[in-house]
Amino acid sequence: MAAAEGGIKADDLIISIPRLASITLAPGARCPCPAFVAPDYWRAQPWFVQMGIMLLHEQRLGEASRLSRYIEQLPRSFDAPVLWTPQQLQQLQCPHTIQQVQLQQQEWAGLHRQLLASGLQPGQTRVTSEQFLWALCAVRSRTFSGPYIGSSLADRLRLAALVGGLSVANVVLGLADVQRTLSAALAVLLFNLLYELILSRSLKQHALCPLVDFINHSSASKSEVSLDYFSDRYSVQAGRDYSMGEEVFISYGGNQTNDSLLQYYGFTEPDLPGDCYCMTRMMAWLEAEQGPVAPWRLDALRQAGLMEAVSSVTLVRKGFPAESLHALRFLLAPDEEARNTALGGLASWQQAGSPEQEQRLALLLVAACEKEL
Repeated sequence: MAAAEGGIKADDLIISIPRLASITLAPGARCPCPAFVAPDYWRAQPWFVQMGIMLLHEQRLGEASRLSRYIEQLPRSFDAPVLWTPQQLQQLQCPHTIQQVQLQQQEWAGLHRQLLASGLQPGQTRVTSEQFLWALCAVRSRTFSGPYIGSSLADRLRLAALVGGLSVANVVLGLADVQRTLSAALAVLLFNLLYELILSRSLKQHALCPLVDFINHSSASKSEVSLDYFSDRYSVQAGRDYSMGEEVFISYGGNQTNDSLLQYYGFTEPDLPGDCYCMTRMMAWLEAEQGPVAPWRLDALRQAGLMEAVSSVTLVRKGFPAESLHALRFLLAPDEEARNTALGGLASWQQAGSPEQEQRLALLLVAACEKEL
């Protein structure tokens, strides 16, 4: 938790941390700890495992680590659902979330087996399952990401100085005239700048940053972590005014749902604007109301690319998604009407049908919601 020590105005700088004081993972980065894990193993791992390995390595360095004080302040344990027992998971009473967490548990257990089988270098102490899961929980709950910037302002100034020096030497030694030398130097600098601008749009870097990760999330907050290119520091600006003692918030991302907040951060947010509920048993509720669905109807849904729309239905505050209503209208239609459209595509079921058809659809949705509860 972070609280304002005094009055804070919107756009005031709250925190500024040097990039070198964080654990930062750039896209395609080489293994920073080859004495700890094999580089080939490192390259094959997803970003969150790579960052977990970096965190474990810094932890093993103890006081010799540049981040020793930060690591000491990290939680000793986490209460994320990925660590829960099967009995605890069932208490969620949400099939979709339970399934996602179970898949995560299987994935993380497999990633730990990979580390033990081919990751650790000879002579390294075994990483226990508890240590590995602790590192991954820390990474998934405290890491933020942003556009990748390959070099800082200082790096580019050094490049400009090098290009300038070579250009002067080129002219002094008579290897080329001034105009050609200036054109070549400008081309090099322009290419470097454009390359990084294009690169930053497509690639992301991840960072574990001291102090910044102690700020809690609020979907109402307009504050996000950003990298100040000129100072090469991670910074947070206030998204609104804060009074002394008031808790300061940042946003962990504008597309968060309570499912994702619970799974990766271990909490939920009341009245979350973008919250949703995923129904994975719509077909079961449909068949409970009207009997088994004929195979030819399911084939038609697959051909139209609508099978996912009924196998996983995401309910939001505005209601059911259009694709799900589209598919359900077809499944509820009388056989003759449905067969007439099955071969030619299902576009005619996108729009609302007769009052009787829409009433039948509404009753099915009500029944499905009641069964989910």
